[in-house]
Amino acid sequence: MSASGRRRSQKYHQSTPYLFIAPFFLLFIPFGAGSVLLALGMSFVDWPLGQSPELVGLDKFATVLEDPLFGRAMRNTLYMLVGFLLALLPLCLLVAVLLKQLRRRTANVVQVVIFAPITMSLIAVALVFDLLYNERVGFVNGILDMIGVGPVPFLSDSDLAPWSIIALRIWRVLGYYAIILFAGLQAIPDEFYEAAELDGAGAWQRFRHVTFPLLKPVTMFVLVASSIAAWELFAEVDVLTDGGPARSTLTAVMYIFGASFEQFDLGKGAAASVVLAFAIIVSTVVAHRLLRSDDRA
Repeated sequence: MSASGRRRSQKYHQSTPYLFIAPFFLLFIPFGAGSVLLALGMSFVDWPLGQSPELVGLDKFATVLEDPLFGRAMRNTLYMLVGFLLALLPLCLLVAVLLKQLRRRTANVVQVVIFAPITMSLIAVALVFDLLYNERVGFVNGILDMIGVGPVPFLSDSDLAPWSIIALRIWRVLGYYAIILFAGLQAIPDEFYEAAELDGAGAWQRFRHVTFPLLKPVTMFVLVASSIAAWELFAEVDVLTDGGPARSTLTAVMYIFGASFEQFDLGKGAAASVVLAFAIIVSTVVAHRLLRSDDRA
């Protein structure tokens, strides 16, 4: 092969990977980046649905930030996010460690079972949990009644309702994130554990000085992905409580939906969505810095 032919072949092999990822960018540019830019532009206008937009600068942001209902929605979302993460991460890690103790064939079967909930329709899952939580005929209250407890107002009590939604979300995504952590555990060489045992390290010391540091990149992914999903809580809350009782489960996305399609104020909804996006970015950066600072320590 001539020198020019080799160069053409080399360029072809170098460009091939970009051809495979090109469909993603062809879809992302109009539907992803385009939507973000459109929302950002809409946040600077007063745009009642069905009317012409009018430029108002930062007025919509001021309206959103001064709205007590938006503040309540953001606090509710943050409360459920923190509760969700504090329960999810230890449970996922526990399930991943237990999977590692199983034989390969058994572990494969268990992974299929625990992964199944994430493949189910979120609306269908929420409807099922609505029946499970029912105070009169719900399965959960039926079990509690058998042991002399109840009925428990899972969805009509302002203190219990957020945790009922958190429980639904954990049940649905636990297996998915546990399998990701399990894959991270599988990638840690056994030699590190053997060396730690020779140094006299116990189970907790091996986890603290071997497992956790080497699993930190995977944990970071799980933390960021699950927190972004928690910031965007909508469907399960809409089905189970519709933001009640007493606005205790009103989320930021529900506020955005209400502003845009119930109050017919697209500018206000866009401004609220920009504030929410900023909150997601800030929380992600903070989580990343905390983990990195722990590495340096």
